[in-house]
Amino acid sequence: FRVGFKEELDELFTQGLGLLSAEGLITLERVMHDGTKIRACAGADSFRREDRIRSHLEAAREQVATMGDPLAEPSARQRAARQRAHRERSQRLEQALAELVKIREAKAGSEAKEQARVSQTDPQTRIMKQGDGCYAPSYNAQLSTDAAHGIIVGVGVSQAASDYGELVGAVDRVEQNMGRKPDQARSPLSRSRSGGEKTCD
Repeated sequence: FRVGFKEELDELFTQGLGLLSAEGLITLERVMHDGTKIRACAGADSFRREDRIRSHLEAAREQVATMGDPLAEPSARQRAARQRAHRERSQRLEQALAELVKIREAKAGSEAKEQARVSQTDPQTRIMKQGDGCYAPSYNAQLSTDAAHGIIVGVGVSQAASDYGELVGAVDRVEQNMGRKPDQARSPLSRSRSGGEKTCD
């Protein structure tokens, strides 16, 4: 739903922020920014190396090619649904190969690049360390909040396991939503470097 109606939901979010700003509930004098890990639906056992992904992709393409015309079968509706499922699986595997290239680019050393894995069910997810210390397929949700009343003024999703380097993009999203940049933007990382309060994810 979120993907299918992204523009409409973004517009609704922006309109809501405009109303809150008009009432003086958003000042942008200080915006606090932080990230939180959200576990993906993909299981840890869905991660495969390139050779396995390619073999699954070849099998999926063969299944799609041999299914024939869905309208020629007695159960046309069921056959069409199966064909669509095989097609979607093939697309996910193709996306997994594209994401594997990105994962390899982020790794150092030829051995690490060779051992790189990607999820065949949710290719965009990445393995990240959770707050409880365990590792799981995840996304890094980025939230920017106006400090005056705790209202969220910017939202983003990152594949980066660390929040380092996410503040610049967060400020740009706030400017896009609110029409101007915040007077001051702070993150837990910037506070810890300045010797102030340290915040754990």
